[in-house]
Amino acid sequence: MFLNSISVILFTLFTGGIPPNYPTPPKTINRLFYIQRNHNRNTVVYDANFRANGFVDESKPINVYWIRYEEGGSTMELRAIEKRMAFGVKCKKIKGAANQFSVKLVAYDEREFLLKQDAPFKASLYGFINKKQAKVNCMYIFADNSGVFPDVKYVELYGTAIGSGEKLYEKVIND
Repeated sequence: MFLNSISVILFTLFTGGIPPNYPTPPKTINRLFYIQRNHNRNTVVYDANFRANGFVDESKPINVYWIRYEEGGSTMELRAIEKRMAFGVKCKKIKGAANQFSVKLVAYDEREFLLKQDAPFKASLYGFINKKQAKVNCMYIFADNSGVFPDVKYVELYGTAIGSGEKLYEKVIND
């Protein structure tokens, strides 16, 4: 177990990418994207929050929670500090655009995303990955967890190009 953990850490540190032993959360009708981290396999999931009529709930467009793979796959709401400082989102309805919201991650609000309703009970998160418009699929965060607060070294974004369907990847290094 110890050697396996060391090899996963070294693989990730030198090559980047989500470690091969990390689970992929199941696709659901609500799933927008998810975030995984080098700390453990627990995953933060971002789902569209639909009202009964199939439209995105304007008061809370995105539901964010944990899938605790290290604890048998149970789900858990984010703690208040996680919402405010790490994995929460700020959503703002875009005036004049039906069912569209500007979305920023609280930990990295320099990059803006677009939550867009594509059809009843169907929404996607869009942004730019490697300077191309993309549907965002997932992110991977590599952080040094030895201090009081994690020190993010880099974030990797994974998505699909709008139009061509090309798989996109971008590594954002935290200077």
